[in-house]
Amino acid sequence: ATLYEGSNLSGRSYSLDQAMPNLSTSGFNDRASSLRVESGYWIFCSDANFQGNCHTYGPGDYPNLPSGQSHAISSGRRVSGNYPYRNNPNWGY
Repeated sequence: ATLYEGSNLSGRSYSLDQAMPNLSTSGFNDRASSLRVESGYWIFCSDANFQGNCHTYGPGDYPNLPSGQSHAISSGRRVSGNYPYRNNPNWGY
């Protein structure tokens, strides 16, 4: 998954290939306003450690994040490689 600072997948970007319980260490905390998910299903949350306002995103482009997520994402992780979820999500990080 790739987070983008600007709307419509523009501006500075930050790619995740593993769980990030706290984006403040990446310099990308509360900066994303758009998102691209290449594969799998990802959850992004407004607070560190996967807390707060959380949304799950599947493959595709999200040129404008919903209210509560735009410029508010502080953590994210992949929860599944396919949909519908056939097994319990892997919550480990």
